[in-house]
Amino acid sequence: MNRRKFLESLGLAGAGAAGTAALGQMTTQAAEPESNNEIYLPMVTNGAGDHFSGLIVAASNAPTAEKDGAHLICSGTDDQTVINQAIAELGDTGGLVRLTAGTFNCSGAVRLKRRISLLGVGRATILKAIGTWSAFDGSAIGAVIEPADTGTDKTLVGFLSINGNRWDGADTQGVYYNITSKADFDEGPDAGHYFTDLYIYRTKQHGFHVSGSNMRATKVTRVRVFNVGAEGETEAHGFYINSPDGMYAQIETGSSSGHGILVEGANNHFTNCKAWFADLNGWHISSVRGVYSACVAQDNAGHGFYCGSGPNSLTSCHADSNSWQGDTPAATHDGFHIPWGSRIQLIGCSSYDKNESNRGNWQRYGFYVGGSAEHIQIFGTVKDNATGATGGNGIGNAANNIMVAG
Repeated sequence: MNRRKFLESLGLAGAGAAGTAALGQMTTQAAEPESNNEIYLPMVTNGAGDHFSGLIVAASNAPTAEKDGAHLICSGTDDQTVINQAIAELGDTGGLVRLTAGTFNCSGAVRLKRRISLLGVGRATILKAIGTWSAFDGSAIGAVIEPADTGTDKTLVGFLSINGNRWDGADTQGVYYNITSKADFDEGPDAGHYFTDLYIYRTKQHGFHVSGSNMRATKVTRVRVFNVGAEGETEAHGFYINSPDGMYAQIETGSSSGHGILVEGANNHFTNCKAWFADLNGWHISSVRGVYSACVAQDNAGHGFYCGSGPNSLTSCHADSNSWQGDTPAATHDGFHIPWGSRIQLIGCSSYDKNESNRGNWQRYGFYVGGSAEHIQIFGTVKDNATGATGGNGIGNAANNIMVAG
């Protein structure tokens, strides 16, 4: 049994309950900050007051006190319709939809309009996929969270969990945005969508997927994707980044049936991010003008970092014990693998195999540079790679500057 199969045998708790749907209203005062320096989120109030900021939607199994204070209460069936109703009621000005703790059973997508913020209360707020559906843009398989259309800008999603529920037959992505038109943006050329503090797990398709030429200025922080894709059925990536000009910090993905993080969009920046236990490469970089700082690839079945295009810069990145194939161990993949491309920098990077549990060293080369790769600069360290510190015909290319110690 390999690591991914072992992890799939571990359950993650999910809950669902039936209730009654109701429409209620409340008026509350915003909480006062304890000091002038404290950042706080006021409680939402209804339209009857002077400080209306959004709507509260309660799950069918939410605590009674939360239901009593909610504007809308879900029944436990087709709950996305109630959430989408709240989004619609906020109108063109947008606003906040706050989800309570509990499980929201979604048989279709929650679709955000411009200037909508959809916030839960952390991992206690679970959007659970039920079944499958087409995406907002007409593609075959949709996601639990999507934009309203291909010209939507300025949404925020945060502080909630998405249960892809594939073990019970659901077939969805976690988050899918594809923004291809800027005609209706109210300012600037960038969509400017924000995602923060999300936990996405058990999707049959990609966990987090962004695409489109106008899906620019995306900001993603503290998003965890775990156990996505069905082995032998779907090649699902933890993060599939096919849009340009985004910034990603403290994202991580483990146990995906595809690549951990697939980057196809240009000019994306990643800081303190990690890919582990992927069935393919940890990081698969096939785009240009990317910046990767303090990122890690650990225990992936393929290469730790595959970089087939440039210019790209990787600094202070670690490739840790890749080529990890438990069922059929073989030293066939590298820590850093550059088959071709030009103007790729690996500065202060380290590539090693820690021989966990005395399984042997399986990571082939610390750094591999193909014969057609040129203007490659590598300053790094290596330890205990199975075949050697460096490999590939490009290592001796006079156009490359390779300095590897260890």
